[in-house]
Amino acid sequence: MALSTEAREYLISAFTASGLRVYDTVPAVPKPPCIVVVPDSPWLIPERIGSNLNYRARWRVLVVISPRNNEAATLDIEAAVDTILGLIPTGFNVELVNPPGLSDTGAQGTVYTTEISVSAHMKE
Repeated sequence: MALSTEAREYLISAFTASGLRVYDTVPAVPKPPCIVVVPDSPWLIPERIGSNLNYRARWRVLVVISPRNNEAATLDIEAAVDTILGLIPTGFNVELVNPPGLSDTGAQGTVYTTEISVSAHMKE
């Protein structure tokens, strides 16, 4: 199994305690409230010294909340971010949390989202 796959699965398993639905790939239609873990850009940053595989892997943790009303959605996303930050496992770094905003999902409507950028150093 690839080092990045191991780290992604470890990150996803840590989020299952959040009570939110967790997707390990982008669903056709995310059902809020949920978390979607996707590669960030840049995704893999080689840090090889010698012959062993060594890189930093980066992911975006998308927090998706129903925008049923602005006040409730704001409170829900703030609570979800606090919960998720508390669940980030040891060995991962939180790089930033983007501001929340409305995202159009096409025919399914609009959701309230924010992105948390995380990274981990991976070694063979």
